[in-house]
Amino acid sequence: MLKTKLSLLSLALAPVFALAQSVQMDAGTNKAPLSNVQETMPSMIKFSLESVKMPSDEKMGLLGGNYLMEVSPDVFVGPGVYGSVSGKRGGLFVGGIEATWRKPVAASLTLEPGIFVGGGGGGSAGVGGGLMVRPHVDLMWHTKGSAFGLSVAEVRFPNGHISSNQVGLVASFDEDFTFTQPGLGGNSLLSTQRGGLGFDRIMLNVGSYKARAGAIKLDGTVPGNIGYTGFRADQFLNENVFWGLEAGAFAHGGSDGYAEVLGAMGVEYPVMSDKLKVGAVAALGTGGGGKIDVGGGALVKGGLYAHWQVTKQIFVGLEAGMADSPNGNFKTRYELVQVGLQLDSANRSSSGSDIRSIHDAEWALDGADYLKAARKLSAPQSLQTIGFVMNRDISDAVYLSGQAHSALKGNAGGFSIGLVGVGLRSPQITQGVSFGIEGLVGAAGGGGVDSQGGAVVQAIPYANVALSKHLALRVGVGRIHSLKGEFNSTVANVALAIPFGLPGR
Repeated sequence: MLKTKLSLLSLALAPVFALAQSVQMDAGTNKAPLSNVQETMPSMIKFSLESVKMPSDEKMGLLGGNYLMEVSPDVFVGPGVYGSVSGKRGGLFVGGIEATWRKPVAASLTLEPGIFVGGGGGGSAGVGGGLMVRPHVDLMWHTKGSAFGLSVAEVRFPNGHISSNQVGLVASFDEDFTFTQPGLGGNSLLSTQRGGLGFDRIMLNVGSYKARAGAIKLDGTVPGNIGYTGFRADQFLNENVFWGLEAGAFAHGGSDGYAEVLGAMGVEYPVMSDKLKVGAVAALGTGGGGKIDVGGGALVKGGLYAHWQVTKQIFVGLEAGMADSPNGNFKTRYELVQVGLQLDSANRSSSGSDIRSIHDAEWALDGADYLKAARKLSAPQSLQTIGFVMNRDISDAVYLSGQAHSALKGNAGGFSIGLVGVGLRSPQITQGVSFGIEGLVGAAGGGGVDSQGGAVVQAIPYANVALSKHLALRVGVGRIHSLKGEFNSTVANVALAIPFGLPGR
């Protein structure tokens, strides 16, 4: 067993070794900037809040967030996530994909029918295999750059026991998704706009949560010290103030299945040197799972941190703070080690120009089958997930990858995986065919899957076939292994990937 673990770990880390040899973070700086290559796609961030009727007349507050891009006139498609924020089902999360049609009906009114399809669960809710469908119709009143309205929606888990119709609140905020055609990585362009989602930096957080006295899990045990892994992405509103998105999960300590998704606001200032910065951050969102008592799922966090800029692109840091579930008894302090990457900036470069480098990137919708996944209380059974993948090149052959997957089928509703890592790809060999391998680490749990503690490592070799300039099919077969549990499965996945270029620093 030890030999198997070491073999899989070395395979998963193989791309990391390639990263150390291949990273070329300043690619494109010595080439003349390209012109007329930047494009923008209208997009919107959309939030919803509704009260879902559960079995036995129980109510659950459900908060949703979607990032939608206009793929054709008035048709928006993109990823979304929903989570419990009130009631007693804290820890219920669902991730998937949303499609919406925006139909003007008056000067400032639109009717926006749409549908969300995703997978997940948690909070001991009756979600069956995890598949969730949410058809809806929204009536929106538009002001400059934003819209507010009412949503009539159905939330249904076809393989479970939840089926609810309700009226909720909805708000959306318009923005532009800036990109270039794929294949321009290593070049540069003149641009005043951030690329992609507009984040200036992203950081990996690894550390521990230490529950305060009196915190009791739902099974009556004490949480103790819990290992945590996650990430945060920030965008600066000015030189000192930023907002961000944060997500994480427990990877050690017997609370596998816990996850959190939050929005953050913070301030940051240099100390003595531009290389050393200190700041404060506060976050609000939803969390739960792993038998942690968070009540309905609402979670608040606040902390102080210090960052040291190691190179122009890479920084490290320390953060410490407190987290609290207002409707539960989970109160904890946390300490994190951070490793981050500067993606972009709202400010001009030090030379005073607006030159941005182009990095090839891709988003992918992923479906995976985890064969004979070990369960805690029953025989192994295969389970299927739906996932969203974001990749960003850092050299011609090496890219960073962030992934989130949730159960869709297989009697594992509530099972989720969050992964980060490095990929290594070959040049195209013939007629758009290339090969690669990804080495990923992260946290997995929930749904009765035996991933004790939550920490997992995954390695997947794959074949990539370019179907067109803007669409690729990826097929891979590899292994995932829980570092402490019995979850040790062959994983087969199929993904549809959309490549594009991202302007950045």
